[in-house]
Amino acid sequence: MVMRISGLASGMDIDDIVSKLMKTERVPLDKLTQKKQLLEWQRDSYREINTKIKEMQESINLMLRPSTYGAKKVVSADESAVTATATTSSASSTIQVNRLATAATYKSSDISGYTGSDQTLTFQVTAPGETTAKKVEISVSSTDTLDDIVSKINKSGLGVSAIKDKIYNGTEYVETIALTSKTTGAGGSIQADDAATASFMTDQLGFALDADNKLTASQEGQNAEVVINGLQMEKTTNNFTVNNVTYQLKNTTTSPVSIDVSTDVDGIYEKIKDFVTQYNELIDMVNGKLVEKKYRDYTPLSDEQKEDMTEKQIELWEEKAKSGLLRNDTILSGATNQMRTDFYSNVSVNGESLQLTQFGISTSSAYNKRGHLEINEEKLKAKIKEDPDSVANLFLAGTSSTENYNEKGIMRRLQSVLTDTKKQIEDKAGNTTMANNQFSIGKNLNTVESDILSMNDRLTQVENRYYTKFTAMEKAIQKANEQSAYLLQMLGQ
Repeated sequence: MVMRISGLASGMDIDDIVSKLMKTERVPLDKLTQKKQLLEWQRDSYREINTKIKEMQESINLMLRPSTYGAKKVVSADESAVTATATTSSASSTIQVNRLATAATYKSSDISGYTGSDQTLTFQVTAPGETTAKKVEISVSSTDTLDDIVSKINKSGLGVSAIKDKIYNGTEYVETIALTSKTTGAGGSIQADDAATASFMTDQLGFALDADNKLTASQEGQNAEVVINGLQMEKTTNNFTVNNVTYQLKNTTTSPVSIDVSTDVDGIYEKIKDFVTQYNELIDMVNGKLVEKKYRDYTPLSDEQKEDMTEKQIELWEEKAKSGLLRNDTILSGATNQMRTDFYSNVSVNGESLQLTQFGISTSSAYNKRGHLEINEEKLKAKIKEDPDSVANLFLAGTSSTENYNEKGIMRRLQSVLTDTKKQIEDKAGNTTMANNQFSIGKNLNTVESDILSMNDRLTQVENRYYTKFTAMEKAIQKANEQSAYLLQMLGQ
């Protein structure tokens, strides 16, 4: 390290002089720092667009589902009795609910004399509508309380909800346990698998068993009984699907209830509208970057410059310094041009040519909104109601591997161009998971950062040279001053 003597002999402010000399020397370093900042801003601006593209791709994934265009609206004539939902291939129907499905319940007698024992209870459990039983084991101990037994039953695979309660038997309140099947329908059973289990269930818990050691239900589970389009049938639950219509039974009826299934015009319209809104946000952002003004006199600020400015002044300055970094960018302009082509090129389906404007969607007439889409709500809704299949074909025709461009729906075209654009941007600006050496701006940043390190080393050497020279000057002046003082002392004597 160079020893520094700061003007004690000469009376000069050596630090100030060197600082001013180094200010000129640091001009190349300032330019490198500015270049680094511009590269980082440009990288971040690209990534901002890629974030928007990713959101757009998620929206396209939704629009690539056939169910988006085939959504159905279901209206029940009596929603207090039955409601329903439908899929793309559902049709209207009538349903009469003669009986609701119910769950089986099992009630014990007085269990106030429960003492408990150490054993493993083993059951064979058959669910309603099933023919195969499953084995269920519950370990109990002599220290278990009735509350513990209830808790273990509820945590087991017995398929019931257990509660302990007190009931009045005519003379006094006694403790009992009630089991309610978690599934509705007829035919389910809970069977004690061995004599010890059967004994525990009868002697300790007070349940009645039949000759096959099955718990005797206080109320048997029953199936729902319905008549759909004149056909009588039974179902084990109150929620079931017939001919792609899912019914939810709530009450019995004395006559058939009409279930009207129609195209969900409003629902389909809103999904297309949401997509168009998101597309417009992306295209408006990209168009804004492409035409953004470049302020060449506004370069990134140095730390020294920022010290003399307020936060608001810095914010306004950097707003202009960041402007125009992607002006006329070829990746972005190529993407917007291709997306406009994708929207306005005809889609050929089975010899029929479909065009976006037929469906009430057109481009804005404003020049500064190039590619911005506008929807004629009345026209689009009319098309959805009249021919939802053609709406689906416009957006969904073909597959991702379809080679003929004209046979690809708009969403498939957009999916392709956005995937390609996102890849091009990542090749140039990377993403948060990529190292600098994996994309071009990152490689430039590595070079600039290396140059900054080298420049800092060189500036340290230059500064040291300045101080070495001024230190030598100070020493010479000090020596001359000492000699002069000595001569004056001698002359004075």
